[in-house]
Amino acid sequence: MAKISLFLSVSLFVNLGMAGELRGVRPLPSRTAYSVTCFTETIGVGANLLSPDQVRRLFGGEIDRSYIVVEVGFYSKTHTPFDVRHADFALRNRPSRTLVKPVDPNTITATVSRPADKTLPEVSTSQAVAGYLFFPITEAGASFYELDYTGNGAWLTLPLKP
Repeated sequence: MAKISLFLSVSLFVNLGMAGELRGVRPLPSRTAYSVTCFTETIGVGANLLSPDQVRRLFGGEIDRSYIVVEVGFYSKTHTPFDVRHADFALRNRPSRTLVKPVDPNTITATVSRPADKTLPEVSTSQAVAGYLFFPITEAGASFYELDYTGNGAWLTLPLKP
């Protein structure tokens, strides 16, 4: 009986500890399921630009008025570990060429609590991983963007379609 109680206590502690971590979202079945995809010899990166309606449904009006949201998925082609870091991304407004970096997930959490566990996790992994990046809107009316990724020895540009 004591062993069962100890097991349940440890399981509860582990699960509660994981609840505060960024988990992202379930990756799509493959990188080609995203509207745009690029890859290197070792990783594939897919991305979808969310429409304002999708953003409102998922996160509410506070986010859709202030942020451009991009879903990003990573896939290992060689099953070797790779790093996922928000700092490796920048969003470029195509006409003006203005670059912005994603905001820190804590900034989003301070605005609305729902997206915190859906943010792209910053991890080292060999598993597929996906989540959302939030970029501040810096120019009203822009509709064509490119997502730059410069991690893991790569420099990829993913043209995002509205």
